[in-house]
This record gives sequence, structure tokens and C-alpha cells, in this order.
Amino acid sequence: MLKKANLIVYMGGPSDIKEIKPFLYRLFSDRDLINFGVPEFLQKPLAYIIATIRSKKVAPNYQAIGGSSPTVKYAIEIAKAVEEITGVKTFTGMLYSAPLLKEVAAEIKDYGATEIAAISLYPHYSFATAGACVRDVKKHFKNAKTVKSWCRNPHYITWIRKQLENSLKNTKNPFILFSAHSLPAYLIERGDPYIKEIEDTVSLVMKGLDIPFSISYQSKVGPIKWLEPATEEVIEKLGKEGIKELVVFPISFISEHIETLFELDVEYREVAEKAGIEKYIRVPLNHRDKDLITAISQECQKLLRG
Repeated sequence: MLKKANLIVYMGGPSDIKEIKPFLYRLFSDRDLINFGVPEFLQKPLAYIIATIRSKKVAPNYQAIGGSSPTVKYAIEIAKAVEEITGVKTFTGMLYSAPLLKEVAAEIKDYGATEIAAISLYPHYSFATAGACVRDVKKHFKNAKTVKSWCRNPHYITWIRKQLENSLKNTKNPFILFSAHSLPAYLIERGDPYIKEIEDTVSLVMKGLDIPFSISYQSKVGPIKWLEPATEEVIEKLGKEGIKELVVFPISFISEHIETLFELDVEYREVAEKAGIEKYIRVPLNHRDKDLITAISQECQKLLRG
């Protein structure tokens, strides 16, 4: 008898200040995520050094948003909502923080699931994000069915459009900036579809909206070349061009975390103010919205049909 299960996969986040360094170390140790251009045996030592330095730098940022990342909490809430819609037991596993995927995999095996639909909370596919999630799922479940990308799902597009339009209500002459999480540039050179998928999503969202917009990339880390243009630089440029109302949507994210709550809400708001932008609106991410949950649920159900 078939026993189905859904598996929500994400990178995770530190549950408290002490977890920042271990989380960053696991993340930077993943050579598929970030290759620092050093021999493989030096990846982990370099990851340790960068994690040590960066954990001290970002600790105050986490303190400013409550001392931890809400990423895992929100992922679990999404999983519960997906389970309610699909009627299928839904698990949550993280690559670099608790609940670690390898431990959740054991729970799924104990549950006795014979058919598994796995989806990452990255709508856009990149070797480094959704690809890493798929890679690790396959390590534990060779026959698991995985969602590669869901960036064009109609309910996902509706979710973005709905939140965006709500934030546009209080503007007269807005400029929309879609800020996506940056990636090492070498990934795109290797054929990574990430940029194209971000552009496809934005195109679908903006269809019929006669408002100027652009796409930028945030959150680069380390010495290697990352995607451009950088969000900070675009904000400064828009200010110089006389833009007074800026609406920022974190296009590659579906829930709040350090990059939205601190980087966009605090750091880039200051950049906008210094650049002469009078109204800076960061569109909030409602991860409980029915359209978002429906999009994720649909993608899982497609794999488990029949």
C-alpha cells in the first residue's frame, strides 16, 4: 500500500545567536553552494575563517530582529498549511540548521512513506539553492520526486501581485525594485537558469502594470564576483535620477528573514534616505497567504497524483 509524504526543504537559519557560526560554517562548507576558488581540501578551513568573521559581524543584525532567524519557524508553518490543504503528511528539513534534513529523513523512513514529493522554498531554480536541496533529498531518498522550479505557478504570481498592489496603494509615482538574492557569477556562466527564471517571474507579475521597474541582487558574501547590479548601487542610482517613491519586493524570497528584516528594512532604507528617496516601501512577505500555500501544494500534488 502506498503511503505518501510531502517534504519541504530549505537552507535554514540560526535559532539563536550561538547558532550563527555553526549555520554559516555548514553553509560556506558546501562547495556546490559557494566555491571560493581554492583547492577542495581548503574549502572547510576557509569556510571556518569566513564563518568566524561573519558571525561576529552579523550578530548585531540578528539581535536587531529578535536574536534569531524566523526562517525555520515560518517553513514549519508553511508545511502545516500544505498538509491541511493536501491531506498528506508534510515534513520539514533544513540543509544547514535544525531540523537537519538527515534527521528528518529518518523520521520519514520511520513514518513508512513509500512515495515522497519534495519541494524547496526557493521558487527559482539555481544549482546552489533549489539544486542543493534536491541534491540532499536524493542522498536520502533516491526515488523521491522533486520539484525543480515553481517560479511560474499562477498562484505564486498572484501572491506576488496581490502583495505588490497592496503596497502600491499609497503611492503616486512609484518605481518598483525587485531585489533577488545574489549568487556567485560563475554559476550563471555554467548555465544556471536563475537569472532567466527571476526575469520570467517579474515579467508575469508586471504584465498589464504600467509602472517602471528593475531587478537587482542583494546579500553577496566573500571575495568572489557576484551577480550585478547590486541592490544598494541601484538604490543610490535611482536616488540620483530623482526617484522619490521606491517600492521594493524581495523577489526570490517567500518569507521574512535576516535579508528582508535587516538588510532591506534597515540597511537599504538608510541607503535610500541618503540617496534622496522620500518614500521607501518594502513589500512584506505573507507566507501564510492562501495563494502561496496553494502554489506549493499544487506542485507537490502534481508529483503524487495517482
